[in-house]
Amino acid sequence: MTEPLKDRFSLLQVERLADRLADSYPDLDRSQLVSVARKFDDLELKDRIAVTADGIAAALPADYPEALRIVVQTAKLHDFEMFEGWPLSTFVERHGLGDPELSIRSMTTLTGAWTCEFAIRPFLTEHLDLALTACHEWTGSPDPDVRRLASEGTRPLLPWAPRVRALNDAPELGLSILEKLRHDDSEMVRRSVANHFNDVAKSAPSLVTDTLQRWSIDATVDKAMIRHALRTLVKNGDTNALAILGFTTTPRVVVESFEIAPSTIRLGDSIELAVEIVSQADIAQRLVVDFVIHHPTKKGAVSKKVFKWTNLDLGPGERVRITKSRKIQTASTRRYYQGEHRIDLQIAGQVVSESAFELEDGST
Repeated sequence: MTEPLKDRFSLLQVERLADRLADSYPDLDRSQLVSVARKFDDLELKDRIAVTADGIAAALPADYPEALRIVVQTAKLHDFEMFEGWPLSTFVERHGLGDPELSIRSMTTLTGAWTCEFAIRPFLTEHLDLALTACHEWTGSPDPDVRRLASEGTRPLLPWAPRVRALNDAPELGLSILEKLRHDDSEMVRRSVANHFNDVAKSAPSLVTDTLQRWSIDATVDKAMIRHALRTLVKNGDTNALAILGFTTTPRVVVESFEIAPSTIRLGDSIELAVEIVSQADIAQRLVVDFVIHHPTKKGAVSKKVFKWTNLDLGPGERVRITKSRKIQTASTRRYYQGEHRIDLQIAGQVVSESAFELEDGST
């Protein structure tokens, strides 16, 4: 079985972190800090990190600037694996709001030990102008981790992070930061820019398409970044997003068959999807083909998830048959329950056919 994510931060990681802090602060009560791991059994990953950050605060001097100096020096001196450095940035997140300028300044170093995308959130809430000014400055940093922080930390829907009302009410605040990163030479940063746009697209689609339409005219802008930024809008059939990427917005096709086999499966089996499409147009069409699985939930409701199938270039009058295999198995983000699972076939975001399969067993 896959190791639970929370167990990737355990007593061993706290011990290593204590050793590193002791290098910068020899008076550290190492046993006091390590003892926080006794609380881990019933805690998930982020709560374990928070408990450890509070343990750091208790083990270091009560004077915040001095404690922060030790934390920053520790981040400078050592490399950290996986989640080991996360409590350092969480220390600032949980204990630094009273000294915002010093805390925000420290993030350019701490984000190298573990991203400060979560740590910046309370400062965006409580000290918006100060935090946004810093984010704009970070876009010019020579360190790609810092430039990514400017984009990732201001995402409206950053996973695992609390919402920042100002960014949701005025998403253009974040987009002004992205403008400075659109030519970034780091793929990691450009990926963050795309994910930020995708967040905004869920509440302000026209703001996203207007901006990316302007960007797309620039031949030097990464087209893969634009495609990734528009992925949700494309799945939703947004005509502006489809047009930006050169897709047909109003397809003229006939779906002659849409089949799923087998019709009944058990958890862990695969389904095979097959569709036959015929063009009804006298010009070439570039089509986005997706499929949507409607998942029964534990409480008897239904949730749906759109999955990418393919991009299809279809000539005038052309007939094509395409296939797709999909394994139905429990994942960290989804549990499957028995019963009928309807599947919609989407072309350009529009449902054009449907079928179904039966799941005989599922998660309990």
